[in-house]
Amino acid sequence: MYVCICKGITEKQVQEAVTSRSSNNPKEILKSLGIGSDCGTCVEDAVKTLIEQQSCAPFEMKDSSNNS
Repeated sequence: MYVCICKGITEKQVQEAVTSRSSNNPKEILKSLGIGSDCGTCVEDAVKTLIEQQSCAPFEMKDSSNNS
């Protein structure tokens, strides 16, 4: 199933990105795939796919680079 029509990103590609990347930061994963960079309607479905793949509680989409 397509998650992002604008970029042609499938659910399987999102799942593979989760398992193949060293980062588990959802914002970084979505950005690396280009999800949400055009119309943005895919972001909600992509986040749901990330949550399902990571088998964890919902997370906040925050920039982790500002750790104070």
